[in-house]
Amino acid sequence: MLRYVVSALALLPVAALAESVTLPNVLHDGPITPDGISAKGHIDWPKLLPGVNATSYDWWYFDVVSADAKASATVVFYNSGPNGFINTFLGGPLSASLIGVLPNGTVYDISVPATSAIISRSDDSSATSAVYTDSGFSFNGTSTSTHHGKAAQRYVVTIDAPELGVTGTLTLDSLAPAHYPCGPDSSPGQTELLFPHVWWSNAVPDAAGEVDLLINGTEVKFDGVGYHDKNWGDTPFVTTTSTWYWGHARLGPYSIVWFDAFDSAGVEHYSGYVAKDGKVLLGSCAQDAVVVRPWGINGEFPPKIGTGVPQGLEVVFDLGYGKTFWANRTLGTVTGGLGGGGCDGRTYQGASLFEEFKLTQ
Repeated sequence: MLRYVVSALALLPVAALAESVTLPNVLHDGPITPDGISAKGHIDWPKLLPGVNATSYDWWYFDVVSADAKASATVVFYNSGPNGFINTFLGGPLSASLIGVLPNGTVYDISVPATSAIISRSDDSSATSAVYTDSGFSFNGTSTSTHHGKAAQRYVVTIDAPELGVTGTLTLDSLAPAHYPCGPDSSPGQTELLFPHVWWSNAVPDAAGEVDLLINGTEVKFDGVGYHDKNWGDTPFVTTTSTWYWGHARLGPYSIVWFDAFDSAGVEHYSGYVAKDGKVLLGSCAQDAVVVRPWGINGEFPPKIGTGVPQGLEVVFDLGYGKTFWANRTLGTVTGGLGGGGCDGRTYQGASLFEEFKLTQ
């Protein structure tokens, strides 16, 4: 039986650890209870108790896309059963992966199992750290502050796996406040439910990102737009989801995150987030809070398993009072701005990462 080991440690030079949890690389044989309501300091904490079983999953996701949208790096730390999420079970639930695109268009994809995972959090921070033992993958979260004195988070993802041909770091310094599907992290008691059997928390909606990697002898260095979140579920992902559009971008002073998903019953669910210079303008899961639709080549909607990557996406956020924020995404770059009465009409350009799942025949 899988057990969580909780201890109080006093080894950090600045602040003692408030919590430390060790996840073994074995499945829990029995039912699990997913965390569904937010608690102070736990936006980034393990979300399945007493552990992950064969049909559940829990992951930590980090990415950085270059300012010109020509390069990207994504690191995911998985705790997933063989039937929980897609192609993540490497003999045990714990694994880590690095996926990305080089500036020349070359795609790289590296995955490695871990023998255990140590998750920790310090007394003065909701930022979480993790060491995936024997994988070479880890991340360290700390609380910082911006030059305006606002609270912020720094995450450094470290990869030290020369046997896999990769070493280096991803660094994210947050630029926008954390949130859940329907509201801010600053208010405990938020629902974490995105749609039935799928939960989500977004510790870093936007960040100044920096990638410094050495991949098979090739230096990969760029600055860009960073992002970090978590998803977890208690039921196989492929049985809960029909279509899933997710993405994030920065356009001038604006940070945006979108979720527009259809569950297996065909019901549409929304979560939209817009911040300007770190001030939240929208954080809502209300109907039509954000609506995402594909257009152009492969613009079939709803998409099916055989539908190709759409030429573009139209993303419209409802800011209320007749105002909207629109974004049009094509090939990694995104254009957008405010719309509706009284808006300045300025158009911004930026970089974006986007994800689409199509699980309907």
